[in-house]
Parts: sequence; C-alpha cells; structure tokens
Amino acid sequence: MGVSMSAAGIAVPVRRAAQSKAALARTVKEQRRGYARAVLAALARSLQGRPTPQIRQIVKNSLQPLGVRLSTVELQTIAKGISTGNPVQLPE
Repeated sequence: MGVSMSAAGIAVPVRRAAQSKAALARTVKEQRRGYARAVLAALARSLQGRPTPQIRQIVKNSLQPLGVRLSTVELQTIAKGISTGNPVQLPE
C-alpha cells in the first residue's frame, strides 16, 4: 500500500487493486506445479537405477505436500521412466 498526498497536505493511503481470490489461487497452483516439476527433475537425477517400487514411494511422498496427487498408474509410469533413465514429466 502506498501513500499519496491530498490537496490539503494530508497523507492518504492508496489501495492497490487486489487480485481476486480465483486469480490468487490460480497463481499459487501454478507456482506449486512449477516447484513440483523441479522436485521431479531432481528426483529423476538422483534416483536413476534404483528399484521401481522404491522410486514410486519416494516420488509419491515428495509430491504429496505440494498438492500433487498422482494415480497408481501415473506413479508407476514415472517410476519406471526414472529407473531406466528415460525423461519424465508430470501429467497435465
């Protein structure tokens, strides 16, 4: 919030246009999604060659706090890709 001077020389607070709740929620969701992509990329580098069930559990536990919930099939596909060294990404 900024301050503006009125004609009488009185400081008057100036309100900025507030984002709507929907726009703010969308921004937070996009930020979390971007962070989840970065986490997945880091996990893919560090977990390559490990057993698929172990990778699946680590990926699930790492993405859950970010609000990313993947189905069992999606987790299995990502874990297999990481294990074999193939590029992986989050499903849309």
